[in-house]
Amino acid sequence: MKKSNIVSNIQKYYLGGLSKGVIWNIKNNKVNISFTTETKDTVGDLVFDLNLDDCEIGINNTDALLRLLSITDEELQLELDTKETGLPTKLRIQDKKYDLDYNLSDSKIIERVPTVQEIDYDFTFKLNDEFINSFLKAHNALEKTNEFSLNTSTTPQGENVVEIIIGERERHANKIKFTEPAEFTTQSDLIPFSALVIREILSANKGSEGTASVSNKGLLKIEFNTDESSVKYFVVRQQ
Repeated sequence: MKKSNIVSNIQKYYLGGLSKGVIWNIKNNKVNISFTTETKDTVGDLVFDLNLDDCEIGINNTDALLRLLSITDEELQLELDTKETGLPTKLRIQDKKYDLDYNLSDSKIIERVPTVQEIDYDFTFKLNDEFINSFLKAHNALEKTNEFSLNTSTTPQGENVVEIIIGERERHANKIKFTEPAEFTTQSDLIPFSALVIREILSANKGSEGTASVSNKGLLKIEFNTDESSVKYFVVRQQ
């Protein structure tokens, strides 16, 4: 197995520490993970390929798992240690030098992820590395402000665009705005979301192309798909 692939997929739900405890449901060499941030403003679903026996394992401290993986070579092996009951208790990580054990948690102690009732979306736009880099540079320039907003408009040339406005909503706050082509039939009001959450989502999915779908009622869905994984995020608007 490739360490880089495993770590890359873990980062897609870990989100820089915003989501730490999850259950890995493994079946037919695929991992299904539902996750939520500690603030409950974001939930998501991740599926990726992983060659492990069918089971359900609790990962209550993703940070510790990532630290163990960080010292291994690129080529490694993952195995599950089980008790007499057949329930997995440890995830064994091995490379040419190290033999590491990560203690698994009882899945019952990991908080369940809220379900999302999807609604109709009012506008969509594409996500790619150019967009990701633009957002991250702007967010860094504003010292990682907590907020950004989305708003649709039509240019004088008749092109439908979404305005990405990074910065607090207060009139006196510093802001950076850029636009991306968008698809919509009716224009939206200004909708605020967590810039910190979106930053981590975009950072974790560099190199992938995705789609953002937005409801004027205050729900943002972000999807990224590759040959080896798919991930979906639902982010609720800020008040």
